[in-house]
Amino acid sequence: MGNQREQLIRAERVRELAENISTKQFVQKYSYGITILESMITGYGRKCDQRLGRSIVDTVVYRLKTAESIADKLEKKGYEISLTNAVEQLSDLAGIRVICSFCDDVYRMDEFLQQRNDIAICRRKDYIRNPKESGYRSIHLIVEMDYPLGAAGEKVRLEVQIRTVAMNYWAKLDHQLCYKTGGRRSGQSIEQIRRELRTYAEEISGIDEKMLNLRKRIEEI
Repeated sequence: MGNQREQLIRAERVRELAENISTKQFVQKYSYGITILESMITGYGRKCDQRLGRSIVDTVVYRLKTAESIADKLEKKGYEISLTNAVEQLSDLAGIRVICSFCDDVYRMDEFLQQRNDIAICRRKDYIRNPKESGYRSIHLIVEMDYPLGAAGEKVRLEVQIRTVAMNYWAKLDHQLCYKTGGRRSGQSIEQIRRELRTYAEEISGIDEKMLNLRKRIEEI
């Protein structure tokens, strides 16, 4: 009975959260941040295309976190489900993923963003040089910028993920596994798939490196 009541309370909090993050004010704020960042990234990509004679950016995608996703993350961190906690405790309510052609392009984009004086890098994690135990590879940046449409001094914070095409299709499978298993890490079939994923992460990393070296050889011809 108690468990059913907790589920009802959670469902109500998620419903309230969903209403709050769908307001015009909330969506406008994070959409502004996404638009500014996307413009920076695509603009820099075009400049690199002209200078290098090839495309460094394959795809740019963005997203606003769903209420259920926000709720799951707040609970995982030990916080009550609320808009206030979401804004104060989470840095990835909105995010941009930059899919680059080669690994050196990932670091080229990373360096570009770090050198901007109109955004602040609040946190940076390099999961390429230091992969997660699962095998996950990517560069994560938490960036912050002024929000001129809000109150004086108001900021908007977003997450930027930068990875290669190969790292991205690996991450998609890893995400699908987490979704299918609901976060469960036990079970013979689950563990077998995780072991295979870790192995393939190493293989993909090796292929990324080989393709980069091959591209450099072609450029020298």
